[in-house]
Amino acid sequence: MPFVVPTIPVFSFSSWGNAGTNSNLTPTQSGSTSRIGGALYAVPPSGVETTLTAWGFMAGRAPPGTTSLAIAASGFATTQRGNCFAGGSYARAYGDIHVIVEEFEPLQPVDVEIIPDRDDETAEIAREPTATLGSLVFKRVVSSGPTIIINMETTFLGYQVNFSDGASHATVLVMPITPGNAYRWWIASQQNAVCQAVSGPATAVSNIAFDFGPVFFAFI
Repeated sequence: MPFVVPTIPVFSFSSWGNAGTNSNLTPTQSGSTSRIGGALYAVPPSGVETTLTAWGFMAGRAPPGTTSLAIAASGFATTQRGNCFAGGSYARAYGDIHVIVEEFEPLQPVDVEIIPDRDDETAEIAREPTATLGSLVFKRVVSSGPTIIINMETTFLGYQVNFSDGASHATVLVMPITPGNAYRWWIASQQNAVCQAVSGPATAVSNIAFDFGPVFFAFI
């Protein structure tokens, strides 16, 4: 039942209009503590910023006789701040953590035997697949339900604020697996900030820095 420190950092983002990030999105580590998240904003007249930050780990192939993969991570939001203001307009701020698992199937190589025929031409006869497994091919992706950290939306008129630095959060996924297939998991944070202020002022901010320790995972 191993606890491991993830080894693969990744981030992606999408921007439109007057929106962006106030921090570097590259996930960081300090010792055995991993950090994901970012500081997003969207301001008038309109804008949308969406990001995904994650730390991942190659879990390897599921052993014979196993039926499930369990993953659990817990930590705290060193920074958990959001606000959402609209005056005759629209604004939304969101942030979560969740588990993502990618599944890969092994491809068995085909051993080809060359047999000459009577006309000195050749024919290729495919033997039975050998016992050695070849490369992997992507099969599917599975995500856990989100553990929501920031979720606020204001239409027409209103103001919401979330200021909960140090709040604890956890995310868990248990999924069925196929023995012999390979798996890679991610602890991820999805965030977005949306502002539509053509008809009035609006601002959206989603600011998260989520720190978590070694992650539990096991084939069971």
